Amino acid sequence: MARYLITAIMCAWILAGCNEIEEAVKDAKKDGSAPPKDNYIVLLDLSDRILYNNQQQVPKDIQVIQSIYAAFKSKLNAKDPTRLYFTVNDKLKLMVAPQRTTASEVYDMAGNLRLTLASAQPEEKAKLLEETEKNFNTYLPQIYKKAVISNNSTAYAGADIWKYFNEDLQDDLEKDAQNTLFIITDGYMDFESLQGRASRNNRYTSCAQIINNLKKAPDWNSRFKEGDYGLLPVNKRFPNLKVVVLELNPKDDWTGEYNLLTTIWSKWFNEMGIKSYAFIKDDNINEINESIEKLLKVKLPSSANITSVSWTPVTDVDPEITKAAKSKSKQEIQVADPAPVTEMAKEITEKKENSKSYTSYSSYAYSEPAATKKEKENVNKREYIRESAVKSQIDTSKSIHLRTNPKKPISKPKEQVTFGPAY
Repeated sequence: MARYLITAIMCAWILAGCNEIEEAVKDAKKDGSAPPKDNYIVLLDLSDRILYNNQQQVPKDIQVIQSIYAAFKSKLNAKDPTRLYFTVNDKLKLMVAPQRTTASEVYDMAGNLRLTLASAQPEEKAKLLEETEKNFNTYLPQIYKKAVISNNSTAYAGADIWKYFNEDLQDDLEKDAQNTLFIITDGYMDFESLQGRASRNNRYTSCAQIINNLKKAPDWNSRFKEGDYGLLPVNKRFPNLKVVVLELNPKDDWTGEYNLLTTIWSKWFNEMGIKSYAFIKDDNINEINESIEKLLKVKLPSSANITSVSWTPVTDVDPEITKAAKSKSKQEIQVADPAPVTEMAKEITEKKENSKSYTSYSSYAYSEPAATKKEKENVNKREYIRESAVKSQIDTSKSIHLRTNPKKPISKPKEQVTFGPAY
């Protein structure tokens, strides 16, 4: 008898729980007013910045992305305390900035890291949120493994953030949502070669081009304004967009570097009609999380509750190194067993002929224009001059070491957040 009584009590308890859930569902469905919609876009710069501090920039990036996802989830929970999300239609996606040396697999994997609650059935939204979080934790390390194509900075093309704004950002925005773009970058938009990059007067597509012109000038601020220096304007307006630029990493050899860097970005944003923006310096993850909390007005879980990231630096012999990097390594000159001068001259000629900057891309798949027939015919005419030049420049040392990024101090100033006019 007692056993039947216990069973009856348990059944009643389960039914009561189910009734509470059903009531919550009914209440959510009755309330036809949906909360304000948020659309988060995370844009990655996978240029040679990821080599910083023996690739320890990578786990930092992953932790920052996880914090952004945690902030997104916290916003959802504030909109719907029942955590059923029936009327919530927020969206989040990860994007990789266009980059010629980035493997296509990177873009393919990034395509899996997105969440669109509006396309999910009401009863599946909560489950979809948890599954997407697991996907982020799984795919992010794989994306960075593929992104590390070499330990030499010269193997990387720059991340073309300017081109993303000019050609792709508009398609990623939602008209009925508050759009927030998080850009994870060191802030420079550097390219492997500035030759051939678009420019007009004192307007460029790379911050480095502007800094090189004004660096260390005592009156750089006046010259910046009077000379109308800045990034080339994008002929689009983004009034319904907030931008957060994270992990800015100014060089340490000039005290004005950070101020000029943020001045360049600020002018560019204002010209595109973006009035809400903020800058967060590269710092330890706890400081960055505090800044994210202040900006988004959310409470993030403690670092202990966010999946920890274990990263083993990729070496040049790892299988993850892409085919592009392997192909590039075959072209490195080994002076211990030097090639004949004629062959070296031909190699130098080919590199110069093929070093043209990319001018367009389709689905982030880059291709370099082939040399014209006339250019190839001119090679033989110039070969004698090049052979003479090469003979006088051969280095007789044991090997040639490619230039890598100088290591910078890890410590950063405490004040790492700069706000735009309004956020």
